Amino acid sequence: MEYLDPQRRKRYRISLLTGYALVTIGIAVGILILVWQAFGYNVQDGQVVQDGMIFVSSQPNPASIYVNGVLNAATTNTRLTLPEGVYSFKLTSPGYRPWKHVISVLGDQVVHYDYPLLIPSKLVSKTITSFTAAPAFATQSPSLQYLVMPSPTGFTTFYRFNLNNPTAAPATITLPAGLISTASTTQSWQVVGWANDNRHLLLEHLYDGTQEFIEVDTANPAQSININRTFNVTPTKVTFNNLKSNQFYFYDSSTDILDSATIGSTPTQVATSVVAYKSYQNSNLLYATTSGAPSGEVAVELITDGNSYFVRNLPLASTYLLDMAGYNSNDYAVIGDSSANFVYIYQNPSSQATSGPGAKILPFRALKINSPNFEQFAPTAQFILVENGTELSVYDILNDNIYHYVLAKPLDAPQQHVYWMDGDRFNYVSGASVNIIDYDNTNEQVLTPALPQYPAFFASNYLSYFTLSQKANHVELDQISLVAS
Repeated sequence: MEYLDPQRRKRYRISLLTGYALVTIGIAVGILILVWQAFGYNVQDGQVVQDGMIFVSSQPNPASIYVNGVLNAATTNTRLTLPEGVYSFKLTSPGYRPWKHVISVLGDQVVHYDYPLLIPSKLVSKTITSFTAAPAFATQSPSLQYLVMPSPTGFTTFYRFNLNNPTAAPATITLPAGLISTASTTQSWQVVGWANDNRHLLLEHLYDGTQEFIEVDTANPAQSININRTFNVTPTKVTFNNLKSNQFYFYDSSTDILDSATIGSTPTQVATSVVAYKSYQNSNLLYATTSGAPSGEVAVELITDGNSYFVRNLPLASTYLLDMAGYNSNDYAVIGDSSANFVYIYQNPSSQATSGPGAKILPFRALKINSPNFEQFAPTAQFILVENGTELSVYDILNDNIYHYVLAKPLDAPQQHVYWMDGDRFNYVSGASVNIIDYDNTNEQVLTPALPQYPAFFASNYLSYFTLSQKANHVELDQISLVAS
């Protein structure tokens, strides 16, 4: 029978193996084609160099793309495939200043430059309103929609501007009579911060050598509350817990006790011998305490899910940097003090603390900076800024890069630090004008005149910004377009 014929069986096996080999070759060729299309390969000086991929976006778009001085056929927003190497990029658009950057391309790497912002060559402003004197403060809600400032003529009256509709008359916020204590000598306001509902603003009322805390309901001022009276407390510091408008932390520097409370409840003690603290979400609190710490030091503790874990010791200092934020499914903590030259970054400290008996919480990065006194996550939390005046250190979580530099220009007094403009840039006032700069110390731009006690306030779509500027006999709130006319 044929199937018993050795020669036929041999030919069948050969045909079968040949078929398998052809299928394997076909699959391999298909994969190579896909990889080639995705990244590609080039031959340079007799060597095969793999390509990298760059996604480039811009505001405005489309913008022309120059690579090493040569105009590319594509415009933003687009994808470019380039051989591994270092390239000089420039984005241009009629009526706008160019955006420039040196970009390193690695083979088999995908890089996104989706943040380039081109500034109009000519900035056009219009006056929204004017004041007889500079407001005591100006503060913008987290959503960037509202700008609140006190009236120059009434201590308990504030204005709320809707930056999404800046030509509309501002809403007038008048605190209920008797809400704040009567001052016999001097009084002033200090901004503590906003709740994440973009409605409730926490203020500190300083008067006659003491203080009280007022939560202003900017949408319904009649619902504003005096924190001290509501909870029958006399704290020296009040902050929102988890940025919720009905949850608070109370700190008393005379006793170094930290309490927490929710509206309708009685304050409960959280920690003792506290010198600094920062909350994150509902169940996480970083705090520095002298309790259990060696002489001349403080212990930094992490409370998570009701349990306290030791993180590290720090020297006694005038300023402690404690912060936490979440990015890309991970939590990050920043810990440092003004007496040192490093600030430490921890990844998923809560998970480290609860990973098992005897678990230690260890840092995974350190930012070098001399006597740091300010720290802040970017609004997107991708970047961590640590600062001492004009010396900045920035950690890029996504790309695991560290940038350390000194600004070329001084900060006009009374500024103590730069401000995040968005998730990728800083803004500050220098030389009596707004300056903006990318997180990596590139693309510095000088914008329009502004008073240095206020940052520039950017609209939520970043198509315009607002400043308070001094004129001959008054102060103006101006809107400046970031769209070329």
